[in-house]
Amino acid sequence: MTTVVHLTRAEIRKLATSWSYLIAVAVSIGLAVMSVAVDAIVAGRNGTPPLGTTASTDQMLKLGPVCCVAMLIVGIVAAGGEYRHKTIIPAVLIAPRRHGLVLAKAIAVALGGALLSAVTFGLGLATAIVALAIHHLHDLPSATGHLYAGSVITGTLFGLIGTALGYITRNTIVAAAAAVGWVLFGELAILHTVIPHQAKWLITGAAVALTDPTSPAGSVLGPVTAVAVLIGYAAALLAAASGLVLCRDVA
Repeated sequence: MTTVVHLTRAEIRKLATSWSYLIAVAVSIGLAVMSVAVDAIVAGRNGTPPLGTTASTDQMLKLGPVCCVAMLIVGIVAAGGEYRHKTIIPAVLIAPRRHGLVLAKAIAVALGGALLSAVTFGLGLATAIVALAIHHLHDLPSATGHLYAGSVITGTLFGLIGTALGYITRNTIVAAAAAVGWVLFGELAILHTVIPHQAKWLITGAAVALTDPTSPAGSVLGPVTAVAVLIGYAAALLAAASGLVLCRDVA
């Protein structure tokens, strides 16, 4: 346990000082603020809901995808980059019990994901509140708190999924391509067409249940079920990644 604690502290320092994470935080915050501002400007135009309505505010606060994509990339780079830069070799020498390395990395990325997602959504929400206040509007949808929590949870779990993909592929480009290919082609283009009623049980389908308040109730999972499904996917992928790290030669 002491070894895992030391490894976790080292991984947290590594993540907090890495350019990839700092850039991801800056970009996700920028995208969130810009997205909210643009949605506020175009509200009520070209058939969009007027500013101040629940539908308009919900659209402004659909920031979960930003958190998910940012943390998916962070996780991939954090794990896959170990092989790219050969830092996995000294890490294994320091901690021969390799499962501890994977656990420490996962904890660090999870904490980083929670922080990035909370700050991203929080500043996006603050921008929405300011935009509404300028027009003397002060009401937020009742589901705002649940949407905030859902975005933080999905961002955190997508970071873990990215970490697992990075360890499994040992290549950041391959892992990113696999993630994008799965979401755009595997889920959206194929499985949503072939088995539309089961699509809500997939990774993206479960994430939508937590981050998109505009989804019809019958087409998505309940919040608790969606969280459990995402945890299951993350745990399964991390278990597979840990097994591969244990048996592969890192040299």
